[in-house]
Amino acid sequence: MNKIFKIFFILFFIFSCSTSKISNLSEIVYRAENSASFGGRKIIETSNAMITNQEIILGGCWDYINAVYNRAGYPANLRDTIYKSKLHGPYTNADQIIPGDWLYFVNHSYFDTEHSGIFLAWINKDKKEAVMISYEGEKRKRPATFKKYTLTNIYNIIRAHDK
Repeated sequence: MNKIFKIFFILFFIFSCSTSKISNLSEIVYRAENSASFGGRKIIETSNAMITNQEIILGGCWDYINAVYNRAGYPANLRDTIYKSKLHGPYTNADQIIPGDWLYFVNHSYFDTEHSGIFLAWINKDKKEAVMISYEGEKRKRPATFKKYTLTNIYNIIRAHDK
C-alpha cells in the first residue's frame, strides 16, 4: 500500500504541472488501475514506473508499448487481439475497450495519422474523449505522458492475456 501511495504522489506531483488539460489525473490513474484486469493493472503500473523514471525507448509509439507489455510479463504470445482492422476501417465499438488495452487509432490531433497508446479511462465517453498513455517517439527523446485523445476511429485492440 505504501508503494502505491508513493507512486501516486510522484505521478501527481510530476504531472499536475505538465498535464494541464487533464484534471484529477491521479484519480483517473487510480480508478484505471482498480478497474483493470490483472494484466491491465500490470501494464498500467509498468508504464507508470517508466514514466516516473523518465525512460526513453528508441523508436516510436509501437516500440514503447511493446516494451511496456514485455516488461509487465506479456510478450507477444501472451497478448490477445480483441479487434483487428486497418487504418481506414472498419472501426470498432468503444464498448470493447478496458484499462490497459493497447489501442491503434487515427490520431485526429496530429494530421489524422496512425498512433497507438495504452487506454486508461474515458473522460467523456459520449464524445469519445479518453486519457491515454502516449509516447511520441520520432527521435524526440521525451518520455511517455498522459494525454487526452478523441477515440472515434479505433482499428486495433490488443490486451494482456490474463494467465
